[in-house]
Amino acid sequence: MRTTVMRISERALYENALAIRRSIPASVKMMCVVKADAYGHGSAFAARAMLRAGADAFAVAIVEEAEELRAAGITQPILILGGGGESSLREAVAADVSQAVYESWMLDAMQDEARRRGVRAKAHLKIDTGMSRIGVRGDAALDALLTHWREQCPDVEMEGMFTHFCVADSDMDFTQRQNERFRNALARVRSAGFRPIAHAAATSAMALPECRYDMFRAGIGLYGSLAPGLEGQVSHAQTLSAYPVRIQKIRAGESVGYGRTFIAPRDSVIMTVPIGYGDGYPRLLSNRADALVCGRRARIVGRVCMDMIMLDVTDIPEASLDSEVVLMGAQGNERITPDELAERSGTIPYEIMLGFSPRVRREYIPMEKSE
Repeated sequence: MRTTVMRISERALYENALAIRRSIPASVKMMCVVKADAYGHGSAFAARAMLRAGADAFAVAIVEEAEELRAAGITQPILILGGGGESSLREAVAADVSQAVYESWMLDAMQDEARRRGVRAKAHLKIDTGMSRIGVRGDAALDALLTHWREQCPDVEMEGMFTHFCVADSDMDFTQRQNERFRNALARVRSAGFRPIAHAAATSAMALPECRYDMFRAGIGLYGSLAPGLEGQVSHAQTLSAYPVRIQKIRAGESVGYGRTFIAPRDSVIMTVPIGYGDGYPRLLSNRADALVCGRRARIVGRVCMDMIMLDVTDIPEASLDSEVVLMGAQGNERITPDELAERSGTIPYEIMLGFSPRVRREYIPMEKSE
């Protein structure tokens, strides 16, 4: 069996969710975002941990993710955050999950499916307050949709109403303008006779009480990153590791890897580790990132290959083929986080967390085995 493995800690997921739950008022519900396989952590595994910590509902991006949670026995409310074609809207009704809606044809498809099945469909009205992605934009469009909803789609319940902030972590003025637009839209919706659960804040806006409304959408903070006000209270749940397949001495002036991008400045010891961009380890980390060997940092040298990387372990003489190599996670007093890898590769922690391919074996560590 290949030694490259991603271990995922249920305890870390549970404690992160608990820290977030305790940071918001008890009157505010917590929706946990588990889209994209829970940002690479395993959707059903993560959802169960978060339920133990007080999750009230879950959010996904597409109907297949919602169906996966239902098949795993998750009975709590689930919201599909993204748009969808007619077939996926009908599947959402069949799965008894809520769908984001923002156009009348979406409501018509759900109404038809609800009537055909003899059930009541659920939807969350999406308001575009400045993201320019999906959602209803402008008072006229909103009023027209509300009229259509009320008169033509009686079997579709407006369970919720929401928006997305696009710069809550960097531009407070624009975020406040977005929030004011949402507040105004909410007033129009309520004046039209609807009583949805309102939600706007995700992790980046969790410290803004005026943006919490009835429910808070916890996202990246659940997985240990970018949780304002909870620094030191959340931790990363993923540990990526492997064992080396070769250790070789080379002479000063010899090169390592494709393109000869690394020339040894001295006699060196090079360790080859079986992970590469075919596993989702970013090629942009070539000659930029570290791994942990025997509790110490070793620099990646040469280009990241599809299946292998090379490390300079010259200054770690105890390194051997039996030395576990940690690419992401903790070893000894050192730690490499998704945030560090994101910074060094010019991306965001989200992409690092969920970017590892299926050929990286997953091990899900239950809470009782982490004690």
